[in-house]
Amino acid sequence: MFTGIVEELGEVAYLTDAGGDSAVLAVRGPLVTTDARHGDSIAVNGVCLTVIDNVDGMFTADVMGETLRRSSLGVLRPGSAVNLERRPRSAAGSAATSCRDMSMASRR
Repeated sequence: MFTGIVEELGEVAYLTDAGGDSAVLAVRGPLVTTDARHGDSIAVNGVCLTVIDNVDGMFTADVMGETLRRSSLGVLRPGSAVNLERRPRSAAGSAATSCRDMSMASRR
């Protein structure tokens, strides 16, 4: 779960069509990427996304077409400012709940 407290104002590097009704979103956010790993969750404008890659302060995430159509992510362009938030870490140091966990739970 996310707190809703924006940690950083990031910037869209690119949003490219990945085919098959999906896209790849790349966002610059030096603060939220400091400890981000593949599979971690970062909220972009309130939309929970899963980190695919994290290099030099920029992370990428796959975004499904339905998410692009139903959220503000579909209108983003290179240079767009976005609100970024990492999910809180548990006392054990691991991220609390992933986007994938939340997506799977909503299907039940």
